Order: sequence, then C-alpha cells, then structure tokens
Amino acid sequence: MTGDASEHELFIVEGESAGDALQQVCAVEHQHIHTIQGKPMNVFRASEKAVWANERVSAIHRRVVGSPSAYLSPDYIFYNRVILLTDANADGVHAKALLLGIFAEVMPEVISEGRLFTIRAPQFAITYAEADTPVFAYSTEGRESVISQLVSRGATKVATQHFAGLAGMSARELTVAFANPETRRLSALDQSHVDAARSVLS
Repeated sequence: MTGDASEHELFIVEGESAGDALQQVCAVEHQHIHTIQGKPMNVFRASEKAVWANERVSAIHRRVVGSPSAYLSPDYIFYNRVILLTDANADGVHAKALLLGIFAEVMPEVISEGRLFTIRAPQFAITYAEADTPVFAYSTEGRESVISQLVSRGATKVATQHFAGLAGMSARELTVAFANPETRRLSALDQSHVDAARSVLS
C-alpha cells in the first residue's frame, strides 16, 4: 500500500465470489478487499486468549492495523475507512453484527476514531427506460414504493431484479451501490451499534 491512509479504504466482504466481483469495480489505487470465509467468531462469548488465537480475527487485525499485538494506537490504523459489506439477508445481518463485535473487542480505536462504516446491501434493483442508473430498494415495501413513484412520473419499461447476494450483482450495480462515493450510502458505525450487537450476541 502506498500513500496516506486518508486515501485508502478497506472493504471486508463475505465470500470469495462477492470479493472477486467487487474487486473488478474497485479503484485499485485506494480501494482494497479483505475476504472472509465462514462464520466470524462471536467474540462476546469467548475468552481473550481464544479471540487472539482465532485465525479470522487475527487475519482481520493484521490487515487493518500495523500493530503486532493487542496494543493499538490510531497511528497504526492503515485505512481511513473500513467498510463492512454483507448480504442483505438474515445471515448477512448476523455476520455484520459478529464483525462489529470483533472491532469492538479487538480494535475499538477503529470505531472511536470514526473509521468503521457499513453500506447496506440492496435487495432489489429497479430499472426503467428513461435512466441508465438503477434505483435500489432495501425491502419489498421499498421496492413497491419506488415502482409506484416511477410509474406516477411516467417511467416506462419498469423492471425489477432481486439480489440473492453481492455476487449476483452486475458490475454497474456494484459500482453504484458500493464503490462510487457519489452514489453509495455509507453509514458510520458507533458505540450504539456495538451495544445493540452485544445485546443480541452476548
């Protein structure tokens, strides 16, 4: 990695297929991918020794920071933004809570420094003849609302696509939803999100 940390962001993504798909649309000079395989550890229910012995936890720690141990100064954090990306289904929501727990217990400074983010994955893409860019919906109700609004504005050839996961999205859809800072919906994760995850997972 080269350049200042403020130029770089890391996407933490579930699964090789999703990671490979996103890699194709990232700006390689400052957007980076870390792929996780399998279910992340529930650190809220584990001992400190078990947490540090966990391969997935250690791999994320090594990727995010340059500190060789549990000690972490903000100066060690490689990335200005660490972005958690999971599928929009229940398994994805659970995985995101588990990942948030890892940061809360192992790298809390990433959260306190305001460097941990998420982008909610859309469930549907709605396209229509008058626009080149899809409109995303994040629930069935949201999809129906978008369609109703488009039709009322005279949109034609309205079509919808349901996403089974990130790997099922096209390059254009991935770019709009995640890679392009102008169009994605980036949300910061803070202590209130940690508290919510802890209440569910503890």
